[in-house]
Amino acid sequence: FLGRVMYNYDNRYYISASIRADGSSRFPKGNKYAIFPSVSASWRITSEEFMKDQEIFSDLKLRGGWGRVGNQNINNDATLTLLEQTSYMYGNTLANGYYISSVGNNNLKWETVEDWNVGVDMSLLQSRLGVTFEYFQKKSMDMLYQKQNIHAIGYPSWNNTVWMNIGSMKATGWELGLSWRDQIGKDFSYDIGVNLSAVRNKAIKFSGDGPIYTGGFNSDQIISNVDGGLISRFYGYVADGIFQNQEEINAHADEHGTLIQPNAKPGDIRFKDLNHDGILDANDKTFIGNPYPDLMMGINIGLRYKNIDFTANFYGTFGNDIFNKTKGMYSGINGQNVWAGTLEKAWHGEGTSNDIPRLTYNDVSQNYERVSSFYVEDGSYMRCKLMQIGYTLPKKWVGDTDLRISFSAQNPFTITGYSGMDPERPALDGSVIETGIDNTAYPSPRTFLFGIDFKF
Repeated sequence: FLGRVMYNYDNRYYISASIRADGSSRFPKGNKYAIFPSVSASWRITSEEFMKDQEIFSDLKLRGGWGRVGNQNINNDATLTLLEQTSYMYGNTLANGYYISSVGNNNLKWETVEDWNVGVDMSLLQSRLGVTFEYFQKKSMDMLYQKQNIHAIGYPSWNNTVWMNIGSMKATGWELGLSWRDQIGKDFSYDIGVNLSAVRNKAIKFSGDGPIYTGGFNSDQIISNVDGGLISRFYGYVADGIFQNQEEINAHADEHGTLIQPNAKPGDIRFKDLNHDGILDANDKTFIGNPYPDLMMGINIGLRYKNIDFTANFYGTFGNDIFNKTKGMYSGINGQNVWAGTLEKAWHGEGTSNDIPRLTYNDVSQNYERVSSFYVEDGSYMRCKLMQIGYTLPKKWVGDTDLRISFSAQNPFTITGYSGMDPERPALDGSVIETGIDNTAYPSPRTFLFGIDFKF
């Protein structure tokens, strides 16, 4: 069911309200349906009488809105506890039976996303300059997530997950858009647009039984989501350079002279003992990175001269971290090929490297197996998403038809200091509470296209 009402008074005051009732068979009886309302309003100030004689604003509008939407993105059998057939040996006898293959949750309900925003839209200087600003807040309630089952239950396996409504989180941010368009002479015109935005995602309250750990890595977890904290942050040990010699290993001790890493060898990573108890354990873990950027930027450029047109689009993020799991390929301990040039880059003698630890099959110091800041890199980048040039043939050449030829390049170049294959890909994978991990996914391809647009 969907209902909507819209009202416009004298092209000055606008209001719109809607209500929808959604149903889904994925939820149990009693929770199948939910109602989601929304309302928005705006005021076009330039239509007011007191703005008639001003020449600064071509258009000026204030707006705001509030609404709720639902999320039903769960498995079709999320509420069902399922059995599968199996066989067991009793002595020398094979017996058929059943076991629990997945655990269901019959209390699931809709996830609700509530957001509100306020903004201003304006154009100035005879509509050549456009400015848009928006401040928004989005709150997700009764979030749907596959949470790890209670270990003590022991079925179907110790690390099995079950769908739950785990709690709520809040995203607060802003977005600024600037555009300029103009024409110089009769033959040349151009437009430039810049979009800036930032958002902070914070956990309000999850399941209430401690942090939610995600992102498996060598029997550990990369990410810790805690109530009241930013979500999807990397959690692990702090790498503090590389031991260059035995003297440095001996100096890494507590106040009583006890070595903090007694099994370390020159070339191993020095890990910080944050609680100063002389023991390197889980109590020395801390937050070591945030995958969400401080700033996101998009740039659009359009140029036109006579029959020639040019378009370029750029996008980038700044201040975000990436957990680069591909660094584990330096070690080769799992039998895979190592990165080219590894032998020269890794520590192989005093002073040869303070970034990449020594290569050894017997990694007793867990240089490559421990979740640590060694794997965390600055993921900032600026990528050209599209660059295209086109030419429209003159009418005198093609008659009454329109013929345009073009050449374009998608993802032609990226400016970044990230050592992995693609700084953009980790942000596209995972979920809102598990993102920023580079799992060696296939990078965004570089594509070159030649096109002919023919209209008649």
